[in-house]
Amino acid sequence: MIYPFQHFHSIFGRIWTVILTVFSTSAHAQTDTSHYSTVFGGTKPYRIYLPASYHAQPNKKFPVIYYFHGNKGDHQLPFGGVPALVNDASVILVAWNGRSVPQDDRPYNIGYHSNINYQVQFKDYFLELVHHIDSSYRTLTDRANRGLIGHSMGGFMSFFLAGKYPQLVSISVNSKGSPEFFAGSPSRHTLYQQRYMFKNFKGAQQEPKLDFSYEAYEGPHQLNFEQFRDAFRFVAGSIGTTAPPPQRWHHADLYSEFDVWDYAVKSNLTTPGYIELNGVTQGGFTAQTRAWQPDGPSIPGTDLQISTAPVYRPNATYSILQYDKNKDSLSNRTITADATGRIQINTGGTPVIFGIRTKNSAPEIVLADFNAGRKDHFLPHKTPASIRLRLLNRGGSTSGKLTATLSTTTPSVSISQPSIQLPAITSGQLAWTDASFNVTANQEPPADGSSPFVKFQLTIKDEKGHSWEEEFDALPFFAVNTFNEIGIDDGDSEIYGSGNGNNIAEPGEKIMIYQFSHRTKLYFEDPYIVSETLHDDLQPDKWGDGYALSSLIRIAKNCPPGHVIRFLACYEVKEWKTIKRNVTWGTFSITVGQ
Repeated sequence: MIYPFQHFHSIFGRIWTVILTVFSTSAHAQTDTSHYSTVFGGTKPYRIYLPASYHAQPNKKFPVIYYFHGNKGDHQLPFGGVPALVNDASVILVAWNGRSVPQDDRPYNIGYHSNINYQVQFKDYFLELVHHIDSSYRTLTDRANRGLIGHSMGGFMSFFLAGKYPQLVSISVNSKGSPEFFAGSPSRHTLYQQRYMFKNFKGAQQEPKLDFSYEAYEGPHQLNFEQFRDAFRFVAGSIGTTAPPPQRWHHADLYSEFDVWDYAVKSNLTTPGYIELNGVTQGGFTAQTRAWQPDGPSIPGTDLQISTAPVYRPNATYSILQYDKNKDSLSNRTITADATGRIQINTGGTPVIFGIRTKNSAPEIVLADFNAGRKDHFLPHKTPASIRLRLLNRGGSTSGKLTATLSTTTPSVSISQPSIQLPAITSGQLAWTDASFNVTANQEPPADGSSPFVKFQLTIKDEKGHSWEEEFDALPFFAVNTFNEIGIDDGDSEIYGSGNGNNIAEPGEKIMIYQFSHRTKLYFEDPYIVSETLHDDLQPDKWGDGYALSSLIRIAKNCPPGHVIRFLACYEVKEWKTIKRNVTWGTFSITVGQ
């Protein structure tokens, strides 16, 4: 079997995915030591390799590479040759111990629901270990000089931690990492799917700007020295070259409190889900919650407290423009920065765009919404669609006349009219464009579990020399076969749905919809579906890092009988020996009350 490795380049640094192969256990020299961890409340071991130049040049400081082991591993790298790599690269290598307790074979407190057993989180221990290494050894402490390599479950953690702390890590290597795991605390853990989280690495919502390439190694899942060497040399050769912090970024976090790029977020979030900050610049941001990535609904009852970076004039007064997407309402208020130049903003979990501006500050155009020729956001499949934009000027002055250009790296999607001319937008104005982009989505629905969304990049320029970048996803309503063997669980199973159990979708009921015996994941836009939750399955149990998702939806109590709801849907079946995901797509409609 061929397992590829990939690397990505971005304005935040570089992310490299390596799929490595065979196992080796040659003896080697190292320094095994430990430190007291306040996070774990006890001693944690680690292995450290110092280059010969560390002792020969006592005034020199060194980059640091951290290595994260896989399942049943620990901090003891299982092969020789590492000291020579470290000497040649003149870097420090630290291999941590990812066991929550010493007797655990399974590391990092991640996996399926039954694997989340500890309140202690490795995202906290990573910060503690970095602080310990930086305070105990002569290290270069900026993010440009800190990289990660992880194998298998450690590969998942390598991307997870690099995405959680982009301000601390410049380069991340994922060797055969799991595609998705649940992560968090026992009482509140959330599905983290790597394919939807690249937004965290580069400060943009989509990944197309990452420079992607790959090679292939043939072999099984284990790690051997030669392929570790390749990963190590890539990181060591790239370290220290990271671009400066981004002027615009996005971040999604599954924890109720987090810090990123000097922004601090606190919340009362107690259920699984994410907090997102999108399109963050000095001129504002969008804040919201999502029950899941990338398109989950907002989480009701959530309060967010956001403290910005200290980028504003201390004690100065700013005008805050606030656009509530759910209420479709604009409002203005004033707020005063604190003595450090931070602004404190409180909001709920529904999506809100904030503009932070002064009188006559520069215009800033952001995307508030779009449609694809109908009232919903679905793209027609294999037929031309007219995409219109709803733009908001959250800045403090009027823009010049605008040129908007749409692009995508999604294969088989064509844009016959990629640029449109738009009038100027005044400060605080919210407006739909009259002109539209002509887009045709010809791609087939993914049969392997990859993202079905089309990723669009939008560049907007005005005649005054301003430029803004935006991104958005659109889902084609795929022209696929109709699911004809539909079954509705409205409580008859006594497991999933809830209702009168007559297998008919009726107002007020919570239902799960089947195709044959397969629970389906649903995609829809209908005002009479008032909530959706996801059910996850392991199929088969042996494959513990790939989850089949299905939808539980609730029909509104005021839904009129006879109302027709149309769905795009899919279901997933996995193969154990080939580690393959088989996804089948279909469409269907149900009539409420019939």
